[in-house]
Amino acid sequence: MRVLDRLNHEYWPWYLIYLPVFPAALWHALRSGHWAFFTNVNPSIDLGGFFGERKSEIYALLPSGSYPTTVLIRPGMVSHVIRTRMYEAGLELPLIAKPDVGERGEGVVRVNTDAELEALCRKLDRPTLLQAFVPWTAEYGLMFVKDPLTGRTSLLSITGKAFLTVTGDGVARVRDLLARNWRGATQIERLLREQPALLGRIPAPNEEVLVEPVGNHCRGTRFLNAGHLATPELEGALDKVLGATEGIHYGRLDVRAESEVALRRGEFVILELNGVTSEPGHIYDPQASIFSCWSELLRHVRHIPAISRVLVAQGHRPASLRTIRERYRQHFVEAGR
Repeated sequence: MRVLDRLNHEYWPWYLIYLPVFPAALWHALRSGHWAFFTNVNPSIDLGGFFGERKSEIYALLPSGSYPTTVLIRPGMVSHVIRTRMYEAGLELPLIAKPDVGERGEGVVRVNTDAELEALCRKLDRPTLLQAFVPWTAEYGLMFVKDPLTGRTSLLSITGKAFLTVTGDGVARVRDLLARNWRGATQIERLLREQPALLGRIPAPNEEVLVEPVGNHCRGTRFLNAGHLATPELEGALDKVLGATEGIHYGRLDVRAESEVALRRGEFVILELNGVTSEPGHIYDPQASIFSCWSELLRHVRHIPAISRVLVAQGHRPASLRTIRERYRQHFVEAGR
């Protein structure tokens, strides 16, 4: 099984995954005269969500009540000020802490206790969001496109997320159980730093242990094609949320629902909204081939040039290559990322 996992394109380098997208992007860049034509498709998000966008600014665009209670804290804030902000917002433990600027689940942690909160406050080195933890375990990625002329939102695909778990046998530690499959083994080094006590636990026979509560592919979550969950009610709920959000036309909502049934009814809470570089996560379904992966990528990204052209006509110009270079240096080089 480990050999088969390694062969699956889920673990291939990103440039192989996006191989057919490059010539298509080059063609549209030449045709439009804008090398970074994709950076204007979400005018309300910095660089359209290419990189470096602030989550706090994106949450501010969403309708009130559509996402969990969230508080922004900054380096230098003492713990009692942070606790006062939490109290005023009605935010309690447990909670999720995540960098205001960050990608692929980097720096996201669950904070369960007062001691963990104090430790987080002491080592705070960048603006961070404290967000109410949503206990539901049904998490999905909803890829969408919104027509800049009609304002109508369409659901492009649904990704189901299976969190990293292990099942105990009464003998082996969580660490040993993770080592029995490739997906779990790739997470051991990180988890030894973040959750050493958990990895040393010996679960009871048939006890299922949730190892990673953050539904990110880079943290061991298995992505699945959940397109069968699409309903008119779900698409209507998506249209309602994004219809109330200005300047966002292409991306992905990461959401949690109480169950599959609730999602199909259009009942969900938004965890994050990602912009133009959003991936339709179902391309990493272990049952999918690289050819279906490429086909799905092209089906999704084909919307971007059309949106860009309409928005250029409306006065929203893409970023220049000079701007991209400067922002790249600030975000990745000077920040040490």
